[in-house]
Amino acid sequence: MSREHMPIQIGLPPKSDWRVDGPSPVSLVAFVAGDDLPDPGEAFLAAGRAFGAEPSSVEPMPVDDPSIHWAFSFEIAGRASRILLWCEDARQGESPEGRAPDARFVVAVQTLLEPSTADDHARAQASRQPVWPASLADFVRLAAVASTAAGRARTRLLFDPDLGNIYAPEDCERLFLTGPAGEPAGALADERHLYRIELRARGEGAPLWISTVGLARVGKPELEMLEVPYGLAEAALQVVDALAARFVSEELPDAGVPFEAGVGLSLALVPASEAAETVAPDVAGSPADRARFGSAPRAAICAAGQRGAFRKAWVPPIELLEALASLSTGLYLSRRVIEVRERHARATWGDFAAAFAAHHARPSPPTRWFATVMRTRPDPLASGEVIREHVDVRVERATAEGGRGAPLDGSEPFDFALGEVSHWEISNWEVSNWEVSDRSAVGAHAGVERLGPYDVERLRAR
Repeated sequence: MSREHMPIQIGLPPKSDWRVDGPSPVSLVAFVAGDDLPDPGEAFLAAGRAFGAEPSSVEPMPVDDPSIHWAFSFEIAGRASRILLWCEDARQGESPEGRAPDARFVVAVQTLLEPSTADDHARAQASRQPVWPASLADFVRLAAVASTAAGRARTRLLFDPDLGNIYAPEDCERLFLTGPAGEPAGALADERHLYRIELRARGEGAPLWISTVGLARVGKPELEMLEVPYGLAEAALQVVDALAARFVSEELPDAGVPFEAGVGLSLALVPASEAAETVAPDVAGSPADRARFGSAPRAAICAAGQRGAFRKAWVPPIELLEALASLSTGLYLSRRVIEVRERHARATWGDFAAAFAAHHARPSPPTRWFATVMRTRPDPLASGEVIREHVDVRVERATAEGGRGAPLDGSEPFDFALGEVSHWEISNWEVSNWEVSDRSAVGAHAGVERLGPYDVERLRAR
């Protein structure tokens, strides 16, 4: 039966296509060097430091395996699930990518993440504290436990085996153990540490099957996009990434019901098994590829509304992807992603300024240098209040302290007093994002290479 003609069942609770039995466990593994056995007492103290509360209801776990030296579980006030913490011998060749060859032990933590809800942001606003989804806050604290249980100096790396993510000691320090000046630990971590995105295709240039891995750990369906043209892969990745981060806390819209993914950008989520019915057997993501998933719900990202003159079908959002690829529109992002990106942009503005100066000191290919700056103006509807606006500018001068730029067309009114478009002095603290766009770059699918705050190493190498 078409979703546009499904009957309303009066008196029955609404049935959700996205209902899951519960979150999947999360595990984090620290690889530890040194001959001395990690002390369980120190691990206990590390847990207390990470959560800001002393563990309670501590219970030793029975262990039959001689390679496991100690194991215990405990509770933290306010958390729903117990946490399991244990230490065992590291096996030769076990460290990911061979990056901890001298590891003698592993210390692992396992639990269920605390659920995030749409109320997380409301509570953050009321308390004037950083936007901090519960699942992400829990993950950061668990990472701090694992990476410090045997001491920071002995921990060679932290590994998330579900996602394949490797965190070097400096990554742990920056993301989980400390924060920028005046910010709490975890201030540079956002929802994208809770999942990863993978691509599959049956041959070079074939349509792509893009899907998330890890949303099940926060009790949400994994997201997919089917039959993505190879040339639109970058735009499709942006869509999947933006929605995955949002849905860590937000509720998924009802199946088949259009929702806004950006200004004027409508999408729909559909059970992936339903969207895959029309995928050819030789294309990645076909029904034959889904046997391993079991009954857990998965949501396919589709164009808003079914297409087809005879048999209606859900299709990938090609028009939306083309609009994104042309840089003519943008996506809504989670508040946490925006907040963290702003911190990265300000921290790396000096690198942007250095690259800007180097580029203009020598003959270089055409490159566009943009920044997004935050400006305030009086609220005409509320006396004494101000409105925060993020405005895109074309950078004309850049220094470590700021720079100068002109608002892009349409983002700032014409200055009638001067008879020209105004130019702004920019302070570092106003920067909320930056981008270097090189349309002559080779290798990007659309012929455009775009670098931002998370690509600073590539920017330095230009």
